[in-house]
Amino acid sequence: MKRQTPHSARSRLPWKRSLPPTNGNAPFGIYSPRFFSQLLQYEKTRSERTNTTISLLAIELGAGAAQRYDAAAIAEALKARIRRTDAVGWLDMERIGVLLPGTSEQGAEAFAATVAAALPGLCGTMEVSTHPSFPRPRSVRRRADEQVFPFGDDGCPDPVALGTSLERAVLPPIPLWKRTLDLVGATLAGLLLLPLILLVALYIKIVSPGPVLFSQARIGRGGREFRFIKFRSMHHNTDESLHAQHATDFIRSDGNMQKLDTRDPRIFFGGNVLRVSCMDELPQLWNVLRGDMSLVGPRPCIPYEAAEYQRWHRHRFDILPGMTGLWQVSGKNKLTFAEMIRLDISYQRTMSLWRDLLILLRTIPTVFGLVGEAVLRKLSRVRSRAAAPTRQEGSECID
Repeated sequence: MKRQTPHSARSRLPWKRSLPPTNGNAPFGIYSPRFFSQLLQYEKTRSERTNTTISLLAIELGAGAAQRYDAAAIAEALKARIRRTDAVGWLDMERIGVLLPGTSEQGAEAFAATVAAALPGLCGTMEVSTHPSFPRPRSVRRRADEQVFPFGDDGCPDPVALGTSLERAVLPPIPLWKRTLDLVGATLAGLLLLPLILLVALYIKIVSPGPVLFSQARIGRGGREFRFIKFRSMHHNTDESLHAQHATDFIRSDGNMQKLDTRDPRIFFGGNVLRVSCMDELPQLWNVLRGDMSLVGPRPCIPYEAAEYQRWHRHRFDILPGMTGLWQVSGKNKLTFAEMIRLDISYQRTMSLWRDLLILLRTIPTVFGLVGEAVLRKLSRVRSRAAAPTRQEGSECID
């Protein structure tokens, strides 16, 4: 006979109330989404203070899983295999999560293997995510020949993935005012700047063979990859190894965030003008409308840059990346990498509607200032080249 929990005990432990899944079962001991989210937040904070790793196994209750196992059976299989420090709860109406404190990605994979062996034929997607996690240069989904989970030959499509469910589950919500500002601002800016956008696209098409737009994987909110677009300012199909080495050097040495523009052979004629004036960034208004980016926020980094990040650097992934931000209007390339990260974290903790509006207003004079500095540097180089033959001729006369 199953032991019953007294009503008074249940009232003192409100997090023990389960969220009934779609099939009506409510297995006891599965934490509600609200409490499980709080537990994830707590363990994430503790892992950062103690410099340990936590993992999350998320099981999606898809149609395939429901054909053979209901939520209660899956929950019982999970509870029978967890440690005293682990926890099982609802991530949402369609996913059960297992929190594994002090467990590496490999340990979480091993735990998932035992669950898969106990539930043969489970076709719901099982995703392992870890904090801290570092983006991989390849796709996070495992190929069929990379599976380490003992699923049988039952026709279930590749059920295993490495993802970012844990990072996304502990993210602070996006304020309504910020999304409203993004939609209104990006729409108005797109309409007002449409003639300029068309002129830039026409120029690129004339001076450089290849597509007008450049698309690249970038790291967004919660460590999720998205397709970042901008106007192409380099020759088509250029090698990224030069920039990858440059990025690795300034991150590891905490150097200034200088670009390679003045000595980058990949940039076509006029590309520097697009980059210095930030006109190459205008297509990112589409990223803002899609919700991948915001008008204001940290600049999105490339996966090979994020792979070099220390744990505290990754706090900049707690919010949407932006077209402009506190770093851009506070010195930009004159600052070190660590100073940029601190500004991004400071913005995340103190952001408000008025601060976003102020940053947007400060961005306009900042762009003009960058253009002015670029013009002065160009004139200085021209004067230096013009003076070089004169100095050489004078030295020959002295001899």
